[in-house]
Amino acid sequence: MNGRLPQALLALLRDPTALSARLRLELRLRGLRVRSRFGTRRVTGDAAAVVNLTSYGHRTGTVFYTIESIAAGTVRPRRLILWLDDAEVLADPPPELRRLRARGLELLPCPDYGPHKKQFAYANTVRSPDLPLVAADDDVLYPRAWLADLLAGYSRHPGDVHAHRTHRVEFAGTGLAPYARWSAGTGTAASFRTFCTGVSGILYPPALLRALAAEGDAFRRLAPWADDVWVHSVMVRHGFRARQVAARQAEYPAVPGTQRGTLYGRNVRDGGNDAQILACFGEAELRRMLEDAGGPGERTPAESESGAQSPDAPGSHVR
Repeated sequence: MNGRLPQALLALLRDPTALSARLRLELRLRGLRVRSRFGTRRVTGDAAAVVNLTSYGHRTGTVFYTIESIAAGTVRPRRLILWLDDAEVLADPPPELRRLRARGLELLPCPDYGPHKKQFAYANTVRSPDLPLVAADDDVLYPRAWLADLLAGYSRHPGDVHAHRTHRVEFAGTGLAPYARWSAGTGTAASFRTFCTGVSGILYPPALLRALAAEGDAFRRLAPWADDVWVHSVMVRHGFRARQVAARQAEYPAVPGTQRGTLYGRNVRDGGNDAQILACFGEAELRRMLEDAGGPGERTPAESESGAQSPDAPGSHVR
C-alpha cells in the first residue's frame, strides 16, 4: 500500500458518521437488488390507498429501487402505478420493471405533464376516486412504515392532506416572503400555511383529487415545473388544509446517481418557485393563508418517534 492507509479507513477517520451512512445505504441497495432479481411477493396489498409515481430519462433504470422500497413496507397499497410518457420505455421496459409488472406494478402511459404526472395523471383518469392517492418521488428509498404512517394520519383526519415533509408559508407584510425564507415544517397541526413537499411523500384525499381534476391543466401555464406549488394553490382555493405526519420533517436517502437533472436549480436556486407561486396564488388564497393561525400543535409519542430527521434548508428538495 506504499505506506498509505486504505481509502475506506481514511474516509472512516475523516467522517465516521458519513461512512457508516454510506455503508448502510449500500447494504440496503444490495438487498433491494436481490428482491428485484428474485422476489415473487406482490407489490400490492390491501392498504386503502393508491401509490403513484412517475419517472423519466436515466431514472427509469433506477426507479425500481424506490418501488421495491415501497413494496417492502409494513403495508402495501391496493394499486401501485408508475406513469410514463416515454413510448419506447413502455414498449420495452427495463428488466427490473418487467419483473415488477409481473408482481402487480402498473406501467401506464400519460402525456408529458412534467412533475405533475405524480398527481394529475391519476386525478384526470379516475373520475370518482374512493381511495386516497399517495404521491412518491422516483429517487428516494422509503422506510417500511412510510405508507402506514401516512394512512394513520389520514384515518384520524380524513379531510386533510398529509405529508412527511412540509414548510410553513411565510409572509412579509400582506405579501408572500420569498420561498427561500419559508421555514421548515414543525408540529402536526392542520393549516392552510402548511406547504407539502413531495420528495418524502404526500397523501391526497379523494375530494382533493376531484378538485385537481376540475382545475384541469392550467398548471401547464402557471406552474409547469412546480407541482407542489400548483397543488397547494388548489388546496387553499378548495379549502383543504395540510398536516405534517410528525413534529419534524422527514428526510430519506436518495438513490445514488439520480440527482443530476433535478428541478432544484431551476425552482429554488434560480427563483423559479417564486415566479410560479406568484402566478398560482391570487388575493383570496393569500388572505386565506394569512388569516390561518395554524401552528405546531400537540405531539403524540408515536409522532415524536416517527422516522423524521433534522430539517434542512427550505426548498432543498422541491423539484
